[in-house]
Amino acid sequence: MKKIVLLLALLGAMGRAQAQPTQLKTEHLILVTIDGLRWQEVFGGADPALLGRHHQPAGSLPPASASRQALLPFLWTTVAAQGQLYGNRALGNYLNVTNKARLSYPGYNEMLTGFAADAGIRNNAKIYNPNTTVLEVISRQPAFQQQVLVYGSWDAFPFIFNAPRSGLPVNAGWQPATGPGLSAPELALNEQLRAIDPHGAERPDSLTFGYAFAHLQRAHPRVLYLALGDTDEHAHAGHYGAYVRAAHTADQYLAQLWDYLQSDPKYCGKTTLLITTDHGRGGNRLGQWAHHSRFLRGSDQTWLAVLGPDTPPTGEQRAPGQLYQHQLAQTIARLLGVAYTNDKLTGAPIEAIFDGGLPLLAESVAPGPAGSFAPLSQSAR
Repeated sequence: MKKIVLLLALLGAMGRAQAQPTQLKTEHLILVTIDGLRWQEVFGGADPALLGRHHQPAGSLPPASASRQALLPFLWTTVAAQGQLYGNRALGNYLNVTNKARLSYPGYNEMLTGFAADAGIRNNAKIYNPNTTVLEVISRQPAFQQQVLVYGSWDAFPFIFNAPRSGLPVNAGWQPATGPGLSAPELALNEQLRAIDPHGAERPDSLTFGYAFAHLQRAHPRVLYLALGDTDEHAHAGHYGAYVRAAHTADQYLAQLWDYLQSDPKYCGKTTLLITTDHGRGGNRLGQWAHHSRFLRGSDQTWLAVLGPDTPPTGEQRAPGQLYQHQLAQTIARLLGVAYTNDKLTGAPIEAIFDGGLPLLAESVAPGPAGSFAPLSQSAR
């Protein structure tokens, strides 16, 4: 009898040990958004009919380069082989926003807070966000102070992150690099910025990526958010060739960024890269691909790519399942070992990113004090 009791105790202890979260390797996180890039191009490549139908500006992709691997070689070689891709609706693998507006500001709010926009954020008006984002919460923790950076092409990002309240360093729109110790590339980018006649709400992605990449190399932050916008600008203008060229260029930026992360001992083997978008667009009929709104079907359809040391390399997710954009905030927090709550119900982490299982919808995380945080136990890191 004593041996049986000891055996049962041992089995119970083994079960509890197996239930403990695996220690995560992620110490640094890079979030990249490519504004308004449709899942149709991500998983199906450029549409030859649209390429042939629209006037193609110099340098745009020819129809012969329309395949998804030709359009987005980093996603379909590196990420597909070493990470995960979600959102191929042709396979029943769904990822959607839940905010009703299906516009950029509500989309970024949902992604970064873990819940859909409230009544105060129903369009792209530049109002300071009353909600607290997960990056603001992370930046308050001692291990992450002065370690969270935001770079965006759209000049609304200081409002989305409520920079005066949050204290997050947000460089967006037509802002130059500022502060002490700027590197030679940053000073050169400032000269380029001064030579451009500012127009519209977005600067070119080439400047945004240049600033973010130079600061990353100089300061080695633990968290970087890079928000690219050329895809959305060209789409709204109805220039399909320029839109897919911008997507191709964004993919090249990702490749350059990942190559650097693998070459730097501070980041190599300790960094997770998340890539997604803020909203979808309409289909290919009657020029609907160029637009998105609450009234246009397809505007809520998004996608996600993940690459990092804690993500099993299961590639393109071919099993049916449903994920939502409001799950990204908790996913980011869990990857970095931070327990995140907000004053509203938030989507739970995407478990398949950690265990390689089916991308089923997880339970939500109960509300807590707005923007509260605490370090997870070491076993959960």
